[in-house]
Amino acid sequence: YAHTSCRLYLACELAEEYSFIVKRYLKISTITLAVTFLFLTIDGLPITNCFFGTFCYVCYLPLLSTFPFVQPLGFQTIGAAVLSIAHHVLWFNYFTSEMFRLYLTHHGTSGIFGMSPAMRVMGFLFVFVWLVPLGFFISLTSVEESLPFASGGQQQRKKKGLFKGFVDSLLERKDEMFPARVKRYQ
Repeated sequence: YAHTSCRLYLACELAEEYSFIVKRYLKISTITLAVTFLFLTIDGLPITNCFFGTFCYVCYLPLLSTFPFVQPLGFQTIGAAVLSIAHHVLWFNYFTSEMFRLYLTHHGTSGIFGMSPAMRVMGFLFVFVWLVPLGFFISLTSVEESLPFASGGQQQRKKKGLFKGFVDSLLERKDEMFPARVKRYQ
């Protein structure tokens, strides 16, 4: 788990430094996945799930207008979070249903690379359901969390990522609760 949190922290650092690149990546990924969901209906995946996926990705696009800043209690942010959770639940229910088992028997259980169905499901969920919301999550910056700094005689705001701020606050609390012990050698 420590490696995963370190990777997320590094991703937050990079997203904070290069927010214009992350914004372009998120826009391209969001549009591409929204269109891809429409093509997945041809492969026999449920039409409602695919249309809901397209709807979710279209609803993520307004977040890009103020990217990387966000109002944590804003309608767009809460709506995107709720849609993201609903999207996950919808696909998870499909992959645990009898309909998916029939799909596997019709299309075969071993994929191109001989992967197990569980690995194929995890790959699908990561790419089509979690990738863009995770990208938004690690790179969004709360207006309240941004730090002021001076530039050219006027005050500006320096952004601080929500996830990075959350991890920093956890680390500070850990240091308060468990002060570092100094080993004394005699």
